[in-house]
Formats: sequence, structure tokens, C-alpha cells
Amino acid sequence: MLKGEKCEETPLLGEGKLCLDFVNTVDWRNSKTRKKEMLHDFSALISWSKQIGILEDKTAQILFKKALKQPNKAKRVYEKTIELRELLYRIFSSMVTTDQAPSHDLSIFNKYLADSMGKSCCLIPSANGFAWSFCSETDSMDLFLDPIIKSAADLLVSPHLKRVKQCADDACGWLFMDKSRNSSRRWCSMKDCGNRAKAHRHYLRKRQGKKERSVTGVVSVQ
Repeated sequence: MLKGEKCEETPLLGEGKLCLDFVNTVDWRNSKTRKKEMLHDFSALISWSKQIGILEDKTAQILFKKALKQPNKAKRVYEKTIELRELLYRIFSSMVTTDQAPSHDLSIFNKYLADSMGKSCCLIPSANGFAWSFCSETDSMDLFLDPIIKSAADLLVSPHLKRVKQCADDACGWLFMDKSRNSSRRWCSMKDCGNRAKAHRHYLRKRQGKKERSVTGVVSVQ
């Protein structure tokens, strides 16, 4: 059921990699108690697509009105979108931890890719010859998936894939592009997970110091 065109603000950690920003539309992904979905329904997908720059206002309005007339189809597209997001998370997080993508997941993604390229991608003239363009009909309810799929495919074959990292906070789960000079970035954001980890380390050191002072202050009575 459509609830209205709303979407939570999502992080832009992909440094221009649309597929990573898409994967990060789950807050506290790996936490059992704090996990939060940012894309609640089809209308939220449309809102996010506008926010991220995939859809123009006019196209977004066309899709939103179409979804109101075809709620069951909108629900199927929403479920397909979430399935793609979780698929991409498994692929990229596995590349981060093992340097390999699960063969089953990669096979499924290739089906998404073949379907998307076959119906949506075409070549258009550009200043340097030709460029890829998306030629899907503007009223296709899943047209916002095509640039996400192409973004993921481009990143997977790019040397920049080695720059994809996952936040060191196990509960966070966000992916980001590490553009630090020595590839040493550990946190999705120092303002968020990085600061919490820093504060926690400070607390542990302070607590340990109190314990040590307590032990050394004990006077042995013979």
C-alpha cells in the first residue's frame, strides 16, 4: 500500500558510485535491535530516486500516479528492488572480506544485467564519439533500476573495486569508497561510527585506569 512520497535522508558514501548509495539504504544493517529500513515502499523508492538524481520530477510523478492505479505491480517492483539491493550487498561485502563474489549471487546479478542491458541501454552520439544512455520508456515502473544495475556492473569491472570498504563497526554494515591516500579509512564516517568507537575506547581506558588505581591502592594487612 502506498503511503505517500517520503524517503529518509540517506548517506552518500559511494563517492559517485550509485550502487553503493543504493545498498546503504538500510541503517544499522547488521544490528538485531537497531536495523532500520529507509525505503519503506514504492513511493519511498521514487522519492529516493529523485533525491539521488536518477529520476526527474516529471518522470517521478508519472510513476507515482501509475503506482496508485496499479498497486500490486508497484508492490512487485518494490520487492524486486529490495531483492536487488540485498543481492548487491552480498556481492560487494563478500568482495571486501574474501575478494570473491558468491557464484550463485553473481549468476543472479548477471540475469538482472542481461535483462537491463537488453531493454534499456543504447548508444547515443557524444563529444568523444558515443556514450551509453538509458532508453527505457518513462512510464516503466522499474526504470530506476537500470542505472543502479549498470553502476554495479561498472564498479565490479573497475580497478576502483579494491577501494570499496565496509564500516569497521560490525553493526553498521555501510559500504563506502576509501579514497584515503594509503587506503586506511575504517569508518563510514568519523562523525558517526568513528566518533562512537573513539568514545568507547576512551571509556575503556578510563575504566581500566580506575581498576588499576583501585588495585594499587589496596593495603595488604598481615
